[in-house]
Amino acid sequence: MRYLIPLMDSQYIQRFIEMEGLDHLDEALKEKRGILLMAGHIGVPHLAFNALRVMGYETILLSGVTPKTPKYPKIRYYDTPDKTIFTHDLSLSENYKKRILETLRSGKMIYYDGDAGEGRKKERVPFLGREMDFPTGMLHLAHQANAIVIPFLHLYRRGKITLIFKAPLDKGWKYRENTYQNILQQFVELLEAYILNYPEQYLGIYGPTVLANYYKSFREGER
Repeated sequence: MRYLIPLMDSQYIQRFIEMEGLDHLDEALKEKRGILLMAGHIGVPHLAFNALRVMGYETILLSGVTPKTPKYPKIRYYDTPDKTIFTHDLSLSENYKKRILETLRSGKMIYYDGDAGEGRKKERVPFLGREMDFPTGMLHLAHQANAIVIPFLHLYRRGKITLIFKAPLDKGWKYRENTYQNILQQFVELLEAYILNYPEQYLGIYGPTVLANYYKSFREGER
């Protein structure tokens, strides 16, 4: 995959990318409020957000991995500091929080995995038959920036990558009580629906164990 991304161009997009609900993204961009693309570890994440970049949608990745020095940047993809906000070093948390807010307030777009395990503040919501903790830090920052939260899912189907955008979840941040939990609940319900249809494509930290227990409960007649 990392050798494929540098080769992606308009012909690749035309041949291998399908889209559903792109109008949700385009309409949101017109508001110039900044956008949080709330994604999950399903399908082909790196191919998906890099396809957006090739299509002309400036996309900043939020990543919790340690940055690497590229040895062959022309032939192998790396997450670079200009297009990535690295959050691996907690001692720099104030710095990356500032950059997140500046990015969103300037009307730009951040790609974020909503099912990531990192984060000190979390909300518990039902997921695949269990109560699971999901981080709320990025939702808090999106709220501060008055950004738009759009669910973004990406699947590999029939030899093509499908980019799926859903309607915004933030409701203009009009609801204050349990706002983050409500947004997470809506996102998790969407993610769960796609996971159950494409379980082999889920790579999230909650994936293997939770999915195994979910289907085991069906076999044992618990559900």
